[in-house]
Amino acid sequence: MNKDTLSHLFRQATEAASKHQYWAALDFYTELLALIEPQSTSAAAQEKRLTALRERGRLLGLLGEQEAALSAYVQYHREATDTARRIDALIKIGDQSRGIGWYEQAFDAYHEALALVEKRGIPSERGRVLVGIGVTKLVRGRIEEAVVHLKEAISLFEKSGDAAQQIRTMNRMGVAYAYGGQLDLAIATFTEALHLSRKIGQQDTAVAALNNLGECHQYLYDFEQALAYHEMGLALAQQSQLRIIEADILRNKGLELCHLNQVEQGFACLQQALAISQETKHQDNLVNTLYALSLVEIERGNLEQAYHYAIQLKELSTRTDSRNLLASAHYALGLYYRQLEDWNSAEQMWQQTLFLAHEANNRTLLWKTHTALAQSAASPDLSQVHHRIAAEIIRQIAEPIRDAALRQKFLSAPTIKAVLDN
Repeated sequence: MNKDTLSHLFRQATEAASKHQYWAALDFYTELLALIEPQSTSAAAQEKRLTALRERGRLLGLLGEQEAALSAYVQYHREATDTARRIDALIKIGDQSRGIGWYEQAFDAYHEALALVEKRGIPSERGRVLVGIGVTKLVRGRIEEAVVHLKEAISLFEKSGDAAQQIRTMNRMGVAYAYGGQLDLAIATFTEALHLSRKIGQQDTAVAALNNLGECHQYLYDFEQALAYHEMGLALAQQSQLRIIEADILRNKGLELCHLNQVEQGFACLQQALAISQETKHQDNLVNTLYALSLVEIERGNLEQAYHYAIQLKELSTRTDSRNLLASAHYALGLYYRQLEDWNSAEQMWQQTLFLAHEANNRTLLWKTHTALAQSAASPDLSQVHHRIAAEIIRQIAEPIRDAALRQKFLSAPTIKAVLDN
């Protein structure tokens, strides 16, 4: 084994990764691993091997090879020679498992890591585990619990001076705020994350912040601003070959184009998002895209295809026990049955939506569902009850928004105004 050869390959891999040449970096790391035995007695060679295993997992994940990435992290954990590496590997296994929808496996890895962390008392390690647990709870609809974990993690990263992890966690905290309808807090959090990302030159978190800012404006029916953020984010994601976030941005862009009456262009973006989500096997992207496509296909009058997407979403959400996504599936199915004028089935779906959305504290879905129930209620009195509830939830969302212009834009959006004026 030639030390100069190993060092040269390692430098080539690092340089390729820094230039976003991910496949080239993977080739260099693979060649490096072939030259170092797992049981190498050289500390320097062993360190290079472990770093290569970790980086292969990261790069494979960025490139959409999710199960291969998980295998790389499992091997990294198997070969880890010290507690710090074992904790790092377990966190990576948890993150990767969550990304493909294996939530129980993710929790197992995080809690195993947490047991090791408690013995060491290093704040940044505890912060990373808390982020993993918090995000997994978030995608399963346990928003309030997620916020508690993420807040503690941000504090730990700030104290330890880990700006990169602080920014990543801020992006996730913003998502939790948005899911809970606290859009003013979400926008403020994403804006700060974007500023810090640009300050330290961290492109992946900048792209995530742009995507999240766009989605917040989408929730507020400010589709022009949402589209502007997503087009900026999409250019950066494609430039850096960040395929997973590219799929999510395409989904968002597709929805915005549809709302702006550019339906065919929007539908094309959604189809691209679906293709990338299926190719990369990224569970969160897949279910969110299925939901978006089911809504758009209902609007387009393609009821059979809309039903197909909604049922897929329901099956996947049931399998992973995600209350938030299961609520979305029932809402889409309710819209489908309404188009068929099957009012009883539609109401059953929407009552399930209300139950699940309350559990997940998804206020956006709550007001939309009450509005749908108002429109199909059997009596004028019942319709008014649902309209009043929907209007009150909208006011609860709007009231905390400090930006007066943004708040007014939301309240003046035709869909929102129609509920408030009823």
